[in-house]
Amino acid sequence: MILFSSMFLYEYSTDMIARAVELSGCDGLEFWVETPYFWVDRNPEKLESLLDFELLFHAPVLDLNPVSVNGKVSDLSLKETLYTISLCKKVSGKLVTIHAGKRSALREPVWADYNSLHRYLRISSNFSRIKGVNLSLENSEIKINNLCKTSEELEFFAKAYDLWITYDIKHSKYDDSFLNLLERIKNVHVSSESDGKHVMASKSEKVFQILKELSEKGYDGYLTIELDDLGIGELDFGKKVEILKKEREFIDKAFSKR
Repeated sequence: MILFSSMFLYEYSTDMIARAVELSGCDGLEFWVETPYFWVDRNPEKLESLLDFELLFHAPVLDLNPVSVNGKVSDLSLKETLYTISLCKKVSGKLVTIHAGKRSALREPVWADYNSLHRYLRISSNFSRIKGVNLSLENSEIKINNLCKTSEELEFFAKAYDLWITYDIKHSKYDDSFLNLLERIKNVHVSSESDGKHVMASKSEKVFQILKELSEKGYDGYLTIELDDLGIGELDFGKKVEILKKEREFIDKAFSKR
């Protein structure tokens, strides 16, 4: 199934985002709970227009860090993840994606950061099992202080807490070693990179080859178009929908000979 991330249409209501799902021909949405129209009051009634589609969730990450050296920040990050899991259960969503976080200092992570990650994943995974919600750990961007930025580290933590994996192609710098984790990959974030931003995957032959390899290996999970309009330019609603259509067609092409 081909979805897109709601943050590409961050400035619109959920009704307009639902309209974009229909117009783009996508199957559904990965809904970031920080999408402003929802986040301002967290009224679950605002999600009603999305319930006819395949619906995934992305736990909050803006201003948050589950392994922050500031205990209040790490505790709030955990609380917001548990909230997202509960929300996903409430509306019968299919999956919640989470981030591993980063060392607060711009240095390589140390044992204290990994202890914090173990705590975060232990509590989150236990809660997700109680709720009956699929929890998926995303590979982090390749930056010095990020945790779970390599396929080896991601695999270790996913196996330790029996989590699914969200494979972000752009975060991995097109490293196809993540495809060795295929049995755990449940969601793929599809984009390419420009100045550090998530931009159209259709601009990258490397992304196309990774998608083809996923297809050839029999991947049948979610494919989520994840775009940042700051890396693309000023776009109105119609233009954003056209971009989503083209990206969906690009993904379809990569999977067409399966």
